[in-house]
Amino acid sequence: MAEAAHKPLSPLVRLYIYAIHGYFTEVMFTATWELVENRNPKLPGVTSVWCLLIYGVSGMVIETMYVRMKDSVPLIMRAMIYTIWTYGWEFTTGYILTHFGACPWDYEPYFDNHFMGLVTLEYAPLWFLASICLEKILINYTLQLHWGPQVKEIVEDTRGNGNVKQKAN
Repeated sequence: MAEAAHKPLSPLVRLYIYAIHGYFTEVMFTATWELVENRNPKLPGVTSVWCLLIYGVSGMVIETMYVRMKDSVPLIMRAMIYTIWTYGWEFTTGYILTHFGACPWDYEPYFDNHFMGLVTLEYAPLWFLASICLEKILINYTLQLHWGPQVKEIVEDTRGNGNVKQKAN
């Protein structure tokens, strides 16, 4: 009996994964900010539905850059490129949304080194570290996910390295 082939996740599914991850991260970040800034133990995290599209598209663009650069550009340089992309994307989407009265962020009241309230240099270390985590964790593992037949029984690799494999019949 021939086994069905495993298919990689479609771009639409990967976009969804990146969108949901970014959305969740934004909510957790704003909740943490609220705790630190206002000592609010309720942790009210907020964001906008627009952020689903913003994070989803950004994740797909960074994934494409990763696939093209992973074998030729060192990680630190890739993270710098991702950070520059993030600033450009944040400014562009914020600028467009501002024209519709829909931009969900404004850095002007909080930071000195902002540009038009749409981007701020104070977030550069966070964007840099977040881009490394995005590449090494989310993108790396998302690209390894596949659709395929259900595995009936899984056994742990006897070397104790956390790897799993399908049990032979």
